[in-house]
Amino acid sequence: MYMNAIIVNLNDMKKFTCKEMGGPCEEVHEGATAMEIAKQNFAHVMATTDKAHKQMREQMTKPGKGPSKEEWWAWFNREWDKKKDEA
Repeated sequence: MYMNAIIVNLNDMKKFTCKEMGGPCEEVHEGATAMEIAKQNFAHVMATTDKAHKQMREQMTKPGKGPSKEEWWAWFNREWDKKKDEA
């Protein structure tokens, strides 16, 4: 029996702050993939209740309040590619 496995090289880890992803704070998200970091940032922003994160929460949940998901992903993937590994 063969099992599919994802092997993560710890040297491929990257870090982004909430601010680097368009938010207002310095909360750090770390992961091996852009999706992993995006999910962490989404959870972080949705868990906040402060005014500083309100605009970002609205952009994530209300159509027309910011870039489309496709536009944001295109931007973030470019940022991901530019970012050096930080492990």
